[in-house]
Amino acid sequence: MKRKSIYAILALVFAVAPLRAQSNWVDDFLKRYQPSAQTAANSGPSTTAVQFLQSGELPVTLTDIVNLMLDKNLDIRSNRLAPRSSYFQSLVFHRVLQPSISFTGAVNRNTSASTSQLNGAAVLSQLTHNFSAAFAQNLPTGTTVGATMTMNRQSSNSNNSTFNPSYTGRVIYSASQHLLRDRGRVVTLRQIEQAKNNEKISETQFETQLISLLVTAQKAYWDLVFAGEDLKVKQRSLDLAQRTLDENRMKVEIGTMAPIDVVQTQSDVASRREQLVVSTYNTTAAEDQIKKMISSDNDPAMFLTKLRAAESPKDPLGIDIPTLQEAIKVALENRPEIRQAEFDLKNKDIDLAYTKNQKLPLFDVTATYTQNGTGGTQTIRTGGIGGQVQNVIPGGIGNALNQLFSYDYGGYGVSFSLVIPLGNKAAEADYSRALNEKDLSNAKLTSTAQQIALEVRNALTQVEMNRARIETAQTSKDLAGRRLEAEQTKFNLGTSTLRFVLEEQRNVAQAETNELQATVNFTKSLVDLDRAMGLTLKKNNVEMEKTLQPVYATTQPAVVASER
Repeated sequence: MKRKSIYAILALVFAVAPLRAQSNWVDDFLKRYQPSAQTAANSGPSTTAVQFLQSGELPVTLTDIVNLMLDKNLDIRSNRLAPRSSYFQSLVFHRVLQPSISFTGAVNRNTSASTSQLNGAAVLSQLTHNFSAAFAQNLPTGTTVGATMTMNRQSSNSNNSTFNPSYTGRVIYSASQHLLRDRGRVVTLRQIEQAKNNEKISETQFETQLISLLVTAQKAYWDLVFAGEDLKVKQRSLDLAQRTLDENRMKVEIGTMAPIDVVQTQSDVASRREQLVVSTYNTTAAEDQIKKMISSDNDPAMFLTKLRAAESPKDPLGIDIPTLQEAIKVALENRPEIRQAEFDLKNKDIDLAYTKNQKLPLFDVTATYTQNGTGGTQTIRTGGIGGQVQNVIPGGIGNALNQLFSYDYGGYGVSFSLVIPLGNKAAEADYSRALNEKDLSNAKLTSTAQQIALEVRNALTQVEMNRARIETAQTSKDLAGRRLEAEQTKFNLGTSTLRFVLEEQRNVAQAETNELQATVNFTKSLVDLDRAMGLTLKKNNVEMEKTLQPVYATTQPAVVASER
C-alpha cells in the first residue's frame, strides 16, 4: 500500500510538471503560501502545495479570490486609470496661479543726418541696448501682482550728451484688483475646485465598478461552493442507486425479485449518472468563471488547474441582520453613489456662484510704484550745451543701479477701469442654466438616496426570505429522509414497491440540493446586503488608496527557476 501511495504521488508530480513548465500561474498562486526566506530552511512545503500535489486541486478561499482579482483582473487594471487621468487633469488648471518670469533683450543701431545743431553731430549715430526682466502672478483673490525691471544703454557721437554711454534703469511694481466681476477665490479657483471634485467623482465611479466586480466574484465563489457540494450530493445519490442495483441483482439471482425491477433500477442509475455529468460540467464552468476574474492572461495551464472552494456557506444562526432604519443609515453614509451625487452638487454650486459673479460690471483698480536710476560716463561742460568740456566723470551701470535702489527717484500711479454691460442677456441666461442644473443635481441626489433605500429594503427582504427557505429546506430534507426510511422498511416487509423507494431516494437527493441552494442563496443575499449598505470593501478589507495605485507586472525568472 505504501508503494502504491508513493507511485500515485510521483505520478501526480510528473503530470503537473509540464503544466508548471508551461506557465507561472500555479507558481504565482502557491507563492502566497510559501514561507519567508528567513524560515524557509526550517519549514517544509506549504499545506496548499501539498494538497495540490496530492489531489491535483488548488483549495482557494474567498480572500484568495479577492486578492488575486485585485492584482490580476483586467477590468480593474483598466478602470483604475480613469481616476489618475482626472488627477492629472486637475493639475493642469493650477497653471492659472503659477508665477511667470520673462526676459527680453534688444540691440539697435541707427545712423541719420542731423537736421538740427542740437543733435550735437552732423551725422548722428546711436547704439541702444534694451534689457528687461518681468515677474507676474495671479492670486486666488483675483489680484494680479507684478514687477518689471528695465535697463537701457545708449551711446552716440553727439557732443551734447550729458551721459555717454548712458544707463537708464527702471523698476515698476504693479498690483491690479478685480472689485466686482472676477473677484474672489470662488471665481479664480473655479476650474481647480471643479477638477478636484471631478477627480473624486472618478474615484467613486471606480469604487462602484470595483464593488460590482467584487460582488460578482463573491457570488461566483459561492456558485463554486454550491457546484462542488452539489456534485457530492449527486455522487452520493448515484452510489446509493448503485448499491440498490447491486442488492436487486442479488435478489434476482436468489429468486426473490423480478428481473423487471432490475431494469427499473438500471434506468434510475443511468438518470442519476446523467445528473452527475451535468453537475461535473457545472463545477467546471463555475471554476472557469473565477479563473477569468483572477487572471490577466490566456494561459491554458490556468484553465487546466482545478480549483476547490475551501469555505462553507454562512450559517444563518450566527449572522446579525440590522434593522431597516440602521441599514439605510449605514448605506447613506457609505454608498459611493451618494458621495458622487454630493460632489456633483458641489460643482453645480461653484458654477452657480461663478455665473452669478459674471453678471456684475467689470471694475478694476490698478496701482503702480516706479523706481528710476541713471548712470554712465558723465561729461560736464562750461556754459551748458555746446560748451567746452570741463570734467569727465567715469561711470557705468553700477551708478544706475545704485541710484535705482536708493529710492531717491520714484513715482506712483493709480488707475481704474469700469465696464458696464448693456443688455446682459448672455450672462443672465448662463446664470439661469446654472441654477437649473443645480436643481437637477439636487433632484438626482434625492432620487439616488431613495433608490438606495429601496435597494436596502429589497436586500433585507431577500436575506429574510432565504433564511426562512433554509428552515423549510432543512425540514423538507428531514422529512424526505424519514419517508425514505419508512418506504425502505415497507419495501423490506413486502408492503411497498421498488418504484417508491427509488422515488424517495431522488426526493432525498433533491431535498439536499434544495437545502444547499437555500444556504448558498442566503450567503449570496448577504453579499447583496453588504453592497446595498456600501460595506463590500470594508468587509473584504479592501483599501481604496492602495487599490487606486497602478500594479506593474514583474517577473523573477531566477526565483521561479530555483523554485522549480
